[in-house]
Amino acid sequence: MILICTVGIIVVVALAILAAFMFLPRLQDRLFERLAARRLAAAPALALDDKSLQVYLCGTGSPMPDSSRANTCTAIIAGGHIVLIDAGPGSWTRLAAARFPAHAIDTVLLTHHHSDHIGDLGEVAVQSWIAGRRQPLDVKGPEGTLEVVNGFATAYTLDAGFREAHHDACHMPPDAARMIPELIPTPAPGQFVPVYDRDGLRISAFLVDHHPIDPAFGFRAEYGGRVAIVSGDTTPVPNMVFASMGADVLIHEALNRSMVGMIASALAATGDQRRSDMLTDTLDYHTSPGEAAEIARKAGVSLLVYNHIVPPLPNALARRMFMRGVKDIAGPVKTRIGEDGLLIRLPQGTKEIETKDLL
Repeated sequence: MILICTVGIIVVVALAILAAFMFLPRLQDRLFERLAARRLAAAPALALDDKSLQVYLCGTGSPMPDSSRANTCTAIIAGGHIVLIDAGPGSWTRLAAARFPAHAIDTVLLTHHHSDHIGDLGEVAVQSWIAGRRQPLDVKGPEGTLEVVNGFATAYTLDAGFREAHHDACHMPPDAARMIPELIPTPAPGQFVPVYDRDGLRISAFLVDHHPIDPAFGFRAEYGGRVAIVSGDTTPVPNMVFASMGADVLIHEALNRSMVGMIASALAATGDQRRSDMLTDTLDYHTSPGEAAEIARKAGVSLLVYNHIVPPLPNALARRMFMRGVKDIAGPVKTRIGEDGLLIRLPQGTKEIETKDLL
């Protein structure tokens, strides 16, 4: 009986303390201040002065709805610079959630102009400006990039004006709000076109096949003797093997045709023939997980990471189906499904590949 009474008293006291924290403004404020100070004082999720080539997956999804994945976006970090390859819808949130040093984003490279690759371009421009970017944002891509950039600039003109008026030019330099478009010349198969060269970070474009979206590009990033490849959207063309030769990491799109075919059949069975037909249309201009593994093996890649995942993979069963047969094809190449928040670090002077989840 005494024990029961003692436990009861402890519970009552604990509830009283909890109530004090919940309902006394002074205690609430003090707790919030401490939590805010602790979070803001924490070191950034990644270091810009890290002597390595880093790759961050800020979007690994596709146009198919997937709450666990933003649309396509890959960040290349090296030499104190951040270059984004594509900026699909939702990708800015993945950057912000990882406490990304967004002020260092100086360039966005576009593989092509499908909406799932460009939808957050305006947010990247505005939010990196708010974060402290002091120069205009360079945006480079294939033919049509001028129209895309000008369209986003028009849509965000009022927003930029509001922010300039609310703050001041010292905090929000007007010139830094701008995006500067630049067309990337179309390389021939077997060729690279240099698109970025700053403080040891070199990035080149190469041609891929996403017909009827012509041209479409992939990108090869090099820093300190390490190499990372981002395929963009493509069929399994020989130029992917050429461009990926000897790379440490290949970030390659992947669509599982068998799984997508099952979804298309289910849509048709429910009477939704239109969406079934449109989904079936996607089968001929992407690369399967097995085909990407073959590219990686032929090119001598160390690690293959899948992105632009089609279809969504909501559970372990779906993930096993997606990767079916990949291990046999890949041979010595390590493979994994990319996830939003994955950071890949390639230290200079080594063959090491380090991975870390930032979300």
